Amino acid sequence: MMNSVTNDIKIMIGQMIMVGLRGTSLDDARSFFDSLNGLAIGGVILYDVNVTSTHPTSHNIHSPKQVMGYITALQSISEIPLFIGVDQEGGQVNRLKESYGFPPSKSWAELGQINDIEETQSHSNNMASTLSDHGFNLNFAPVLDLSVNPDSFIAKKGRCFSNNPVSVSTHAELFILSHLAQNVVPVCKHFPGQGSASGDTHEGIVDVTKTWSETELKPYQTLMDQDCIPAIMTSHLFHKGLDPELPATLSSKILTDLLRNKMGFEGVIISDDPHMGAIANHYDLKTVLQLMIYASVDIFCFGNNLIYDPSIVQKIHSTIIELLDEGSITIAQIEKSYKRIMNLKTRIGLL
Repeated sequence: MMNSVTNDIKIMIGQMIMVGLRGTSLDDARSFFDSLNGLAIGGVILYDVNVTSTHPTSHNIHSPKQVMGYITALQSISEIPLFIGVDQEGGQVNRLKESYGFPPSKSWAELGQINDIEETQSHSNNMASTLSDHGFNLNFAPVLDLSVNPDSFIAKKGRCFSNNPVSVSTHAELFILSHLAQNVVPVCKHFPGQGSASGDTHEGIVDVTKTWSETELKPYQTLMDQDCIPAIMTSHLFHKGLDPELPATLSSKILTDLLRNKMGFEGVIISDDPHMGAIANHYDLKTVLQLMIYASVDIFCFGNNLIYDPSIVQKIHSTIIELLDEGSITIAQIEKSYKRIMNLKTRIGLL
């Protein structure tokens, strides 16, 4: 029944897909797009290390000149300009490393310890300029998780700014605005807040029912009230009180009822990687996509760097078409996400 879906709808579905890929050069970019057989995608995420191999090896980012050439090639081949995403928080989550020839960067926790407006402003401006100058237009940062559990997976890696929601939102606003000024989308994460979690959702289900508190929503609400957040990344954590059945990424109670309806978020929602253990170990791809679409997730970010699946784009396209044909999801849901994504691309001058 694939023929029942028009080309326009296939283009819309494509915009909802962000994917990791292998390669570093123009030829690699060409062969990646050739492998898609005309299917559209909305964005890619680049990494400096390939962790799917037995011994981690270098990946998409080797040097400033190389990555600029690679991104230029990807954009030149794609019919609709791509989101080019990267995890550039600074510190341990830093894909544009000084050792590759990029400027140095501090971790979010270091900036929290300094706790100085001018330092955060200067650092954020430099990071945003570095990203923009090299062709990146989307950064999976800032982290709005509060450092409420110093032993959390996030805090131990120096990824939390502070346990104070006011400080976090004040400094995150500077980070966000400096990125937007350079036409880089900042993606606030990990909603609804991973700062109290003791486990790692890369490995499996992390239950924060007893540790999470509503305070962890405050940085999001403050920044949303200031119309500051263009995009939010979900967390895969589980909270019985918020949703007794599903982790946040798959939960319409958490993403539609709480984030969109109660808190008033109208921007783009991007999933954390569905290949992470908390999702992949418990749900098949069709269920994941159906639930994410129902929960009003706009972009599915398959990093392809935990599990490498060269045909993931084809699988996502055909599965969504199958869900449409069955009536499990609606074209209206796809159109809503497409509109939000295109508005965001327009906002940063991509369209």
